[in-house]
Amino acid sequence: MFKKISVFLAIFITGLFVYHGSYVSNAQNNETTIEKIVHTLNKQHVSLTEVSLYAREEVKAVTDQKTFYLQAKSIKSNFRGFKWEVKRERDLWKAIGTRKSEDVNEVILLTYAIDEHSNAYISYHVTGQGLKEKNMTHFQNVFQTNYEKIFLSEPIIFSCATGEINDKMESVLSVEIQDLLRAFNAKPVESLVEESFTSVSAYTGLWKEALQTKKQEMNLQIALRKTRMGGQTTIVVGTPIITSEY
Repeated sequence: MFKKISVFLAIFITGLFVYHGSYVSNAQNNETTIEKIVHTLNKQHVSLTEVSLYAREEVKAVTDQKTFYLQAKSIKSNFRGFKWEVKRERDLWKAIGTRKSEDVNEVILLTYAIDEHSNAYISYHVTGQGLKEKNMTHFQNVFQTNYEKIFLSEPIIFSCATGEINDKMESVLSVEIQDLLRAFNAKPVESLVEESFTSVSAYTGLWKEALQTKKQEMNLQIALRKTRMGGQTTIVVGTPIITSEY
């Protein structure tokens, strides 16, 4: 059974830590965080299958159903190229906008919870499948353009890359993950080791973003899973944590 860190858990976790730095400021350097991840994985001969960028912030202007509809109407007006659906699932109202191109998928999600807290959030998630390193510029430009339109602040951005390694020899996952830690020049903070699954949280100086835990800073998670004996190893790398299924 695949282990998951849901989007909501990811946001909850970030509330427990102090976040330093931002993707936006880091993007002013030669390489963005996601580019560094992709470049490092390519050097390790990882065949990339998907990359993603995700961000979310609270929408304080939404306090009831009426203001939810007004906010949804405004977002739909600003993003006419998206296909929109507004629906209610139990005590949660959702406005979902999707747009798909040949290699990039986008989702804008506005939610409003009808409970004692009545919290509303907006998120933006962009995934690219089958992208080559040379195609990353278009992928990032799509995300950055809408990121600046959607969010009022500069919320934390979760960068993630998924790939595969064809194992001709039956290598041990712990050895493979140590190779990746060295490739990212990262020091492990904590880890989980099972027979066919290994994950590690670590800190690298390759980018400024970091979460402050009770013990020390961390800004990198790596997960490896053997899909079959002598076959492929699936790799997921995320910063500051992995938010996708792995």
